[in-house]
Amino acid sequence: MDFYRAYRAYNLSLAQSVPGPEAPAAARNSGGVYPRLAVYMGGGSSHSWLWFTQLFERLGLHDLTFLDQDGIISGGLAGCHGLAISGGDTFGMAESLGPAGAQALERFIREGGLYLGSCAGAYLFLHSSKKSLDLFNWVPAKITNLSSRLPQARELPDKLCTPYGCSYVYHPVREAVQLAGCGREPWSGAAEFEAPLYGGPAMIASDDTQVLARYEGFTSRTRYLVEPDLAAETLLNKAAVLRADMGKGVCYLFGPHFEHPQYAQANQLLADAMYWDLPAQSHEAAPLTAFERVAARAKRAWLGDLKREVSNVRVVALGLESHPARWLIGRKVYEPAKLRVFAEAVWQRLRKLERVPRLVLPETAVELVAKWKAVTFCVRLLYRDLHRGNDTQCVAEELFPELNLASARFMEVYFNNLLEEPNQGRRACSVA
Repeated sequence: MDFYRAYRAYNLSLAQSVPGPEAPAAARNSGGVYPRLAVYMGGGSSHSWLWFTQLFERLGLHDLTFLDQDGIISGGLAGCHGLAISGGDTFGMAESLGPAGAQALERFIREGGLYLGSCAGAYLFLHSSKKSLDLFNWVPAKITNLSSRLPQARELPDKLCTPYGCSYVYHPVREAVQLAGCGREPWSGAAEFEAPLYGGPAMIASDDTQVLARYEGFTSRTRYLVEPDLAAETLLNKAAVLRADMGKGVCYLFGPHFEHPQYAQANQLLADAMYWDLPAQSHEAAPLTAFERVAARAKRAWLGDLKREVSNVRVVALGLESHPARWLIGRKVYEPAKLRVFAEAVWQRLRKLERVPRLVLPETAVELVAKWKAVTFCVRLLYRDLHRGNDTQCVAEELFPELNLASARFMEVYFNNLLEEPNQGRRACSVA
């Protein structure tokens, strides 16, 4: 599978007016490279890593690995061309990765890796004096949504801010905002477009950092968390997307979620960034987890066991979706609707695996079913305690990380099976 053929086909499927960029020959990987990408789903991450996963799958990028902080520290980025870190709790990410994780990330990018940081993943690389965050001061830019005085919330007060020392990082609006390209490669043809903002930064960059897009305005779908005048002062004409060189590699910092599946033109521009800046040479190949093909009977048994647990989670999560409960885990607020996001992402792909003649499963396939049984137990416990009026904070603190991990381990199985399909070829990302 050639990513660049898939990329061009994806451009056509979007039917957008913005053409893909004509990348430099070195960046174009004309040898037919199939990039290997890492998606971070460790400490501090929220459900939005699933959006990156969905976009990569639509682009035909199936050679994916899902890494938590331990995976990054232990060398999981070896053999990868790019790393995506999406939304969540930036402090939680920094504290989880720590000095060893920061060193691994810096080495990966400086040696030629591509970094895609969205929302919390963008904050992570910006300059900060706060402990743990100061390990990642790699992109010289400041945020404008920082204040020593907390603005009054018009709505969604639990989504308004994150404490930052004696100050607050506040979030002026949520949902769709209007952006404008700044006429610079790789988006020289980009005009106005929309993307959703869920707490990401507005930035002022230094002269040696490219501003690719700015906040241009608001839309009929914008939800104001503060007064409109303050929202405009904080966001408009400020940088929404930055591109910065870092050694041989490149960092993209996205304030809004360009990877969100409902915003095709923003997806297009993120794909353009990858097309432009994915490295021309692969890193040393990482060791593969042991996978083996299983017979039809074993396939049906494993899928049946897993589907039963995921279905249970879907049903209970649906029953909780309108519940007003909120849980502060780290510095991130979670609500019951997030549960079904994970369950639906897995359920849709389980249906696809049913059509695979013979599955390729890891030695730990039984453990994956056990993980989903544990998730089912926690979801049911959460449902019971919420309806009895009990305190559910401890259950939620256990459930969301378990659900995150169980979803990521399933995604590893799913994408390994896509790589085993005819004409794909395992580890096709190796470059001559």
